[in-house]
This record gives sequence, structure tokens and C-alpha cells, in this order.
Amino acid sequence: MQTSVETLGSFTRKLKIEISKEDLLPLQDKLLKQYQRQSNIPGFRPGKAPMSIIRQRFKDQLLQDLVQEVLHKFYGKALDETKLNPISEGKITSFTFQDIESGMKMEIELEVEPEIELRKFKGLKVEKEVVRVTDTMVNDALERLREQYATVKEVEQAKEGHYLYFDVQELDKGDVPIIGHKYENLQVKLGSGEFDKDIEKQLEGIKKGDKRIVRKEMPPTTPKDKQPRFSSLEIEAKKIEEKEFPELNDDFVKNLDDDSLQTLEQLRTRLQENIQQDLNNRTESNFHHRLIDELLKENPFEVPPSMVENYLDHMLKNIRQQSKDKEIDEEAFRKEYRPAAIHNLRWYFLKKKIIESENLAISDAELFEIIDKSNLDEKDKKRIKNDRHTLDHLREDILERRVIDLLKTHAEISEIFPLQKK
Repeated sequence: MQTSVETLGSFTRKLKIEISKEDLLPLQDKLLKQYQRQSNIPGFRPGKAPMSIIRQRFKDQLLQDLVQEVLHKFYGKALDETKLNPISEGKITSFTFQDIESGMKMEIELEVEPEIELRKFKGLKVEKEVVRVTDTMVNDALERLREQYATVKEVEQAKEGHYLYFDVQELDKGDVPIIGHKYENLQVKLGSGEFDKDIEKQLEGIKKGDKRIVRKEMPPTTPKDKQPRFSSLEIEAKKIEEKEFPELNDDFVKNLDDDSLQTLEQLRTRLQENIQQDLNNRTESNFHHRLIDELLKENPFEVPPSMVENYLDHMLKNIRQQSKDKEIDEEAFRKEYRPAAIHNLRWYFLKKKIIESENLAISDAELFEIIDKSNLDEKDKKRIKNDRHTLDHLREDILERRVIDLLKTHAEISEIFPLQKK
């Protein structure tokens, strides 16, 4: 067998394979003997027909089967020999075969993984937010906790501070209901501004079961509009609640289901620690995204269109499985998620290149040690160790974390401090 490769484009290659007479004869003999054993030709005992007759009778089938045998035996060898890594099935674009003596020639077009030049992955310049817990954050958390333990009673008429449960219908000119623009089972604390400060003010005094039209002046759509525009809504009050919040003191803390907390100061400290940990997790996650974005910017390359389509196919399949009763606009879905697919594929290839460049690897022994140190029970640990698919996923996750740690170690990080309410 002789092979050669011609580059057609960024992702396409033409693989040329020449199979000699010496390579073809053993395959032909194998097929002819197989036909002979299976033959049942009148005038001859089953499996004993002369080879000359077998050749004549199975002439067309021999050609088809020989091509399949050649592909089965030599295609993989040709890929190994040329170090090609196709990402989709190849397409035979040229095929020449007259007889065994002349040999067989074929040309196969393939899409391959992009060739990546790792230009820069050390010294990436990335900003990292530093966010500190403020008294406002802790106080808000305390208020949410008080609300969880508040006593609730229904009232007939709403005022500021009450909780209004309602349906809303959007209205057109002349206060005609707009079909399809009714929203049910909404909730707002009057005076909070969560819904709309002006509209909430107009809802003060509404009683359970009442319907009330409220209006909100809207900004002009164009500079030429001189007449004010109004958005009109019909609100139907379904339920009104008043909540009585417990006093925030040591007794409140002692009634919480946590024996380690006895005083209000201890609760504030705990909330401060939890909020700071949550902030740290979020800022670290944002930092990782910025790090990856910077890596992609410093190492531009394109990914094969077929890979993008396959990625989107996989995303669509998952979405449809999760939303079986929901109709999905496939064209709109592909348009919306194509940038994310390209981003994730580029990160995949760069990550793979860095792993190769830095000789990062994790042995099964290391994986087993990590599993043994986990909080899983022994049964789950044993199951994971015997599941190659799960082990491979675990290895990929750990390698990704190590790549990110490597990027962080060598990055030029600038800390920024966003404005915060005290």
C-alpha cells in the first residue's frame, strides 16, 4: 500500500491510497473461497464448483466485496500511516480498478481537526473582580430570613408593605384586552418597586376580588413623538397578605434549627462568611470565563463547519429530550447557539493542545486516589472505579481544572474593585 495526502483547505484533506496486486490477491482469494463454500450450483456438489465458474458467476459481487475488504483492511492503516484524524466519514471522490494486475487506486476527501498553532497561553492579561461582603448584603440576608419565619394573615385591603397576589391583563387603546397578553399568579410587595414603583402606588387600597386599571407613562418611541404614550394594565387582586416579622434578636436566632448559633452576632458572622464564599465562587467562575476568552482571542483559528453542526445537533437532541411537549424552532435555535458552539469547540481544541504541549496526564492510580478521598460511600467508589466512561469523564474534568490552574499561574492578573453599596 502507498499513501499520500493533499491539503485542500483548512480542514479538508485528500487521502490517496494505492493498493498493489500483491495486496489485492490474498483478499481476492479469500472472497473466492468464501463464495465457493457457500455456492450451490447445479451439476456440482455444494461448495465444490470449479473456481473458474465461481469467478464468472460472482464477477460483479467480487468487485463490490473487494472494495469493502480493501476499505476495511487498509483505510485505518492509511489513516495511521498519514497521521490523519478525521472528524467525519470520508467521501470517495475517485476510484480506479480495472483488474487485479493493475491494482486499485482511490482518493478520499476527509474533514480533519484544525491544525492549531499555540501562540500564547502564558502571560494572558486578565481582570479579576474582588467583591467584599457589605453590611447591606448581610442586612438583606437577615430580612429574607425574617421573612421565612414571618406569620401571615390575609387582609381585605392592600396598603404599602402588604403582599398582593394578582393577575394582569395588558390593554390596548380604549382599554381593550390584548389577546394572549394575560399573566396569572403574580406577586409583589407593595412599595418594594419590584413590579413598578408607580403602578404599585396605584394599587394601594385595592381590595380582594377588585379589578383596577393602572397606567404607566412610557417614553416616546421616536424623537418626533410629542404625545405621551401610556401602558395600561388591568389588575385583578386574588389575595392580599400581611406579614408580621419576628423581632431580630438572640431569641430569634435560638429558634433557628441550628444549635451552633446562639446570638445575633454569631448569625451575622455566619451569613457574612456564607455570602463571601458565594461571592468568591461567582467571581472565580467569571474570572475563569475571562481567562478562557482571552486565550481564544490570543489564539485565533476556525473550527470545521461539520463539527459545529454536530455540536448543535447534540444540543438540539438534549433540549428536545428535556422539553418533549415544547415545539422548538430549529433554525432560530441554531442561529442563537452557534456562537456558543464555536466558542466551546475552540476551547476544547486549545485545551487539548495545552495538555499535549505541557504533557499533562492523570493515571488511573491518581483517579482512584481522588475517588478514595471523596465523601462517597464504598459502594459508589467501587462502581465508579469499574466504570470506564465515568473515569474518563472524571479525568477530563480534572485535566480541565489543571489547564485553568496553569493559565492562572502564568497570567498577568489585574484586580478590580467594582462599586458596591455599603
